[in-house]
Amino acid sequence: MLRGHFVKLEEPRIQDQLGPVTGCSLAATPEFSLLLNLGLAISAAFGFSFFFSKIKQPVVLGQLIAGIIIGPFGLGLIQDLGTINLLASLGIVLLLFTVGLELDPLEIRKIGPDSFILATVELTISFVSVLGVALLVGLSTIEAVFVGAVVATTSTAIMSKILLESKSFHAKESQMVITASVIEDFATVFILLLLPGLAAASNQVASSDLAQLVAKGILLVVVIFVFGWRIAPRIIDRVTQSDQEYKETAFLLALSFGFIFALLSSFLGFSPAVGAFLMGLMIRGKQATFVLDKVGPVKDLFIVLFFVSMGTLINMGAVLTLTLPILAVIATAILGKYWGCWTGAKFSAAKGEASKVGLSMLPRGEFSFIVASEGAGLGVASQILYPVAGLTTLVSSFLSSIGMRLLKARATKAAEISVAVKARRAEKTT
Repeated sequence: MLRGHFVKLEEPRIQDQLGPVTGCSLAATPEFSLLLNLGLAISAAFGFSFFFSKIKQPVVLGQLIAGIIIGPFGLGLIQDLGTINLLASLGIVLLLFTVGLELDPLEIRKIGPDSFILATVELTISFVSVLGVALLVGLSTIEAVFVGAVVATTSTAIMSKILLESKSFHAKESQMVITASVIEDFATVFILLLLPGLAAASNQVASSDLAQLVAKGILLVVVIFVFGWRIAPRIIDRVTQSDQEYKETAFLLALSFGFIFALLSSFLGFSPAVGAFLMGLMIRGKQATFVLDKVGPVKDLFIVLFFVSMGTLINMGAVLTLTLPILAVIATAILGKYWGCWTGAKFSAAKGEASKVGLSMLPRGEFSFIVASEGAGLGVASQILYPVAGLTTLVSSFLSSIGMRLLKARATKAAEISVAVKARRAEKTT
């Protein structure tokens, strides 16, 4: 009797927690919605990535288009973007953390003057040309600054893939542009550190508040430098030297450092990506290699979700109705980048390969969307930043890929003609 009594008491509790076991109630649960959105995002990303790899185009473009199609402005298969955007934010933090791990500030000393000249000239021309056109078409100063920052930085990942596909990755000028893109990464993170202050200044914030924001930025850099340069490597070394079973702990420890300083950066009013990047930058040598090996697969998944989620935020209806002034900004972003790289190459050791340098550095990508996300979060030009970032990424990557193929075909044809001419001359002499 008691047993039956307890059973009757327990049954309603189970039903209250689970609800009636029907397909409709299951579909209404947050867990089902999360799994469905993730499944759609990953499946669409796989399908379009596979297709773009077959047509020899960067898979990032496929992931962007996948997001556009399945997002609320496309087929509407994904409506609730909250969870996807949260995972994408994690992807940004992991991306910048690993970018920092891959860079060694001590190696900057070894970068030749040619790469510095190229990066300085092309960044200046690219940014200033877009800034000028944006102001001419009626954008405010702060909106023009954000638009210029969105389209200023070359995507190292897309550029490297295009160079590999064109079989010119190991050429001298290719190594120079890759090094120049590393300098761009540093410059972009510095810009991300400045953007909140610029947005505050444009909103006529009190000078004392602006000074406080600057002080917070200095504090963030100093704290990360002291901890990351002196303390973190010793702790990681200490844990890494333990038995094999504890090496996972070292990886989790280093990863936790990245997230802790991402939180600190966010708490101080800056992009979390800045704190993650600076922390990754401070972890060097064997510690950085160890963490990179562990975090790579996890980062790749979140980066895919990042690009898909960025695609879902692009309203193709709005893009198709873009006014001529905005299209002028996008065209300037592409032409200005090529012009800047071509001019920078002419001032460096790659004078004879200026066209190749210009085409190879055309692609935009991850940093464009990171800056756009930061601008949208600050409420600056949120309606145009994502379309500008998306269209510039799509068009510039296509043009770079096609242009590099044409250059390669022209070089191959010129080499064949040269060989044929030499063969004829040899026949005449004999």
